[in-house]
Amino acid sequence: MSLPQAVLTISTDVLADINADERLAFAYAHGPALSGFGDDAELVCVWETDAVPEGVDGEAVHLTVAEFEGLLDSLMLGEGWEEPDAEALHVIARFAEGTLLADDSELGSKARAEVTEFPQALADASRTAVERDSEAIAKRLGQAEDPWELAEVLTHGLHRAYVALFAAAGHFFPGREHRREFVERYLLGDEVPEAEAAVWAAAELPRAERAEALPEAWRSLTRVVLANC
Repeated sequence: MSLPQAVLTISTDVLADINADERLAFAYAHGPALSGFGDDAELVCVWETDAVPEGVDGEAVHLTVAEFEGLLDSLMLGEGWEEPDAEALHVIARFAEGTLLADDSELGSKARAEVTEFPQALADASRTAVERDSEAIAKRLGQAEDPWELAEVLTHGLHRAYVALFAAAGHFFPGREHRREFVERYLLGDEVPEAEAAVWAAAELPRAERAEALPEAWRSLTRVVLANC
């Protein structure tokens, strides 16, 4: 299968020069062009050095092998996924969805083999968190008066719910962008996006109505997620 044009471009315009550096352990591309939801791609270079070399190309993302492996190990232990901006989940999910472009060290292939064995610890931890925190989140949503607090509770709660949903099916949650498309691709069920839409609709109701409708919408979403876990 031929690579998307965006990936070919970064391979020739960015990676070609970097790949000559013997310190480069492996490099991979990820992004909408590879997942089929857009035209963009990003290059990630992983270096077999104590620190990312100075003067590296700013068009790519750079990590050391130690940093990458630390993030991977964290997820394998069921950690590093709890927050929407969790670096471990962000990096490893994109690696799992991406494609290796350089791998002289074979460390990239080793990591690829590792992510194909989805960590049961992550599936267990995320499902437990959703089940454990459902009622506390519902209570906070019913009591929230500050829109900022409301958005924060919803963002964190939904992130964890989607992590659990994807993990139950053996996938790393790739993030909020294109989540509906990924749910459809992995056959995770139409009911989850519908339940999420009901949560956001309830969040937009006037304060008095929201205090009752939003907690119930959240409980409904939690039930749907757990039923699919």
